[in-house]
Amino acid sequence: MPFPEFETPVTVDSQRSWTATFDSYDQRNEDVYYLVTIHDADHNTARFVVQVGLYWSGDDWSDPSFTERLRQEIHEVAVTGETNTSYTGNTYPPEKT
Repeated sequence: MPFPEFETPVTVDSQRSWTATFDSYDQRNEDVYYLVTIHDADHNTARFVVQVGLYWSGDDWSDPSFTERLRQEIHEVAVTGETNTSYTGNTYPPEKT
């Protein structure tokens, strides 16, 4: 099963929202990485990688509750505006514009 993408902006506050695209999965450590893009009202963006440990996920990743929990886990980091890992991404380097 492919990991979900979060293309619809998720509200952080009245000025900011985020979207996230799948970057990679570390099966050995049960970690998934997403490239998060923060959008603000001035059309500025910031990109950084978010690491989510999947220790809570169990074996059924097709259940909608998996996607919702993953969204919540990404959101907790996205609202800070900063990465939670030293990993810089598989496909896209972090950038600020």
